[in-house]
Amino acid sequence: MPKPTKELKSTPFTEVIELERLVTPDEEKRVDHIFVRRKKICTRHPEGFATEEIARFDVAWPEEPKEELKDSTKVNEEAEISIN
Repeated sequence: MPKPTKELKSTPFTEVIELERLVTPDEEKRVDHIFVRRKKICTRHPEGFATEEIARFDVAWPEEPKEELKDSTKVNEEAEISIN
């Protein structure tokens, strides 16, 4: 089971602003490649400095339900065994 991806969120100490997000689907690998550029601002620091961060991660597509083959017709075979 793949690990869930946690997005970075704002806290009382840092403010997170998303600047750019690119989502590129990859049908061969069945994932979405996600590129995120965001700005983190430290609100508790006296100068309130900001840093820019780039994150790349993949999100897997959900599994497609597999159709099971069902016998549409059942054949009841009876065989007679004769003992000579």
